[in-house]
Amino acid sequence: MADSTSHTKLTLESDTLVLTLLPDLGGSVGNLTYRGNDVLRPFDEAEVESPLHTGGFPLFPFSGRISNARFDWNGRTVSLTPNFLPEPHAIHGQSWLDSWQVVESGPETACLEFKYAPSDWPWAYRAEQAFRVNANRLDLIMTLTNTGDEDMPAGLGWHPYFPRGDARFSVPVDRMWTADSGMIPDRLASPPPSADLTGWQSVNETDLDNAFTVSSCVSQIEWPARKIAVDLESDSLLGHLVVYTPAGEDFFCVEPVSHAPDAVNSRHSREVTGLHTLASGESLSARISLTVRELPGR
Repeated sequence: MADSTSHTKLTLESDTLVLTLLPDLGGSVGNLTYRGNDVLRPFDEAEVESPLHTGGFPLFPFSGRISNARFDWNGRTVSLTPNFLPEPHAIHGQSWLDSWQVVESGPETACLEFKYAPSDWPWAYRAEQAFRVNANRLDLIMTLTNTGDEDMPAGLGWHPYFPRGDARFSVPVDRMWTADSGMIPDRLASPPPSADLTGWQSVNETDLDNAFTVSSCVSQIEWPARKIAVDLESDSLLGHLVVYTPAGEDFFCVEPVSHAPDAVNSRHSREVTGLHTLASGESLSARISLTVRELPGR
């Protein structure tokens, strides 16, 4: 188990928000609080050993799983190292498993950077996260730049963990990526009633680990007992969303992402999957915002 004291902590503060970043733990968010209330799941300083135990982490240069860690691109077969054993797949890219550098910081802002040199992923890239807290709002701008010489497949996303409690949410899901078998969905369908989150649903009454397309990029989360709510908003580039509500856990996830799972192997067009191609020197960028509100009666 890692010693949490070895992790660099960077703290940003506004009038009501406190954001803790863990640059050398995958560029993760340690926690986010509003007037002392947890908005993201707080990391346990005694037990934190990976980004999976934090308040959230970045997904570069792809999100979700690549089936059997293998795909073909422009005439070449790319074989990646499975990074979520014992699964045979590759998941969420490389940046969440490595250290990030702090390139700018201030009382309310910080910019983190990750530079990748080609290895099993054969393209060089630079990933950036620019954080800003202002009053009751957190803004995160995520940017991916191809620093290599050849076109590369590209995507990005963010994997926040929210504290469960009595949370309920309203998520503008449109269609759901489904699979006939296994963990890699490959077709779109209308969500069944149990996965239709367009109306308010209790998190504790759902059991989901699914990717969706969305009809808008604004989701709402409320914790009635604590009388606080969050509006999760993202740019239209992040037209897909992963919802994960594992039974028996103290967290749930609503993850804005740019593309479908296994988009590099999909039979669907890139207009459907959201997969991008970045030429040398090109960038992909998107903004995600969390705005905290107090519910009546607080």
